[in-house]
Amino acid sequence: MNERSEHNGHPRPNNGAVEVCLPPNSSAWYKLNLLRQLSRAELSGMVAFSALTGNLLAVQSWPFAALVSTLSVLLLAGGCSALNQWQEQDLDARMERTCCRPLPAGELAPRSVLSFAGSSILAGLLLLTLVPGKLALLLGLLAVIWYNGIYTPLKRHTPFAAVPGALCGALPPLIGWAAGGGQPWEAKILLLAGTLFLWQIPHSWLLLCRYRDDLRQSGLPNLFEAIPTDRLLRINNCWLLALGLCYLQFPLFGYIANSLLASLFLATCTAIFLAVLTETRKPSRLASSLRLFHLTNFSMTLLLVVLQLDTLLG
Repeated sequence: MNERSEHNGHPRPNNGAVEVCLPPNSSAWYKLNLLRQLSRAELSGMVAFSALTGNLLAVQSWPFAALVSTLSVLLLAGGCSALNQWQEQDLDARMERTCCRPLPAGELAPRSVLSFAGSSILAGLLLLTLVPGKLALLLGLLAVIWYNGIYTPLKRHTPFAAVPGALCGALPPLIGWAAGGGQPWEAKILLLAGTLFLWQIPHSWLLLCRYRDDLRQSGLPNLFEAIPTDRLLRINNCWLLALGLCYLQFPLFGYIANSLLASLFLATCTAIFLAVLTETRKPSRLASSLRLFHLTNFSMTLLLVVLQLDTLLG
């Protein structure tokens, strides 16, 4: 552990994705919190959840491959997150939302973070060698290369890095599907992967809207300078509409077989759509960006939960 920077020990606003600086502590809970921040455990958990969904769609049960693929993707996501923070520690130090992460706060040495990242990624890839075939392993390797080797550096060169970076969100369910023996060209998994790809764009842009001052302080290419804010929000609404149409295809094409689940899913999606429509019509749409961000995240969580329940009940 290194000495904390002089802003440490002071709480930061904990809205959305803002980290909170805590005073130094040698307790187990404190160390676990460092690992949680380093791996971005909540986001990594959702990534692993999407991999589990892909696997269950392929095998319709809870076999060994489901546990292996889920754990491997969790390790890969946590390792990639830690490596990303090592790559962007200079940027994180400039932004209020991220300045209390372990590296810019001086709670962990860069070498320790790099060691954790490498170990997690290696463990995740090794676990994927336990499932039949090589496709899941190759997709896992592609996810690491794309996220840390392409998307992360690309953010320093273009404000539109989120678009190619969205491929990272489409790969985890494909990894789970491949681990379950599914073929990657089947319509069901392509629809799920495509839906996650579409979800990534409004997810990323709405977060940028909420923390646009942080984006300006970071020195990264500024999306709001490339596109006027009102136009960007209108474009974002098109992504949200496309996402909603993708959601409708799951019950429409019978990918949610249980009629009760399909009805509940459609009813909840309708309620979400009305809530999104209300937020987009408010005069101060930037102030609604955080609520839209949470609604978008909830809609994806709903889809994954419904697909898993449908598989297990079927």
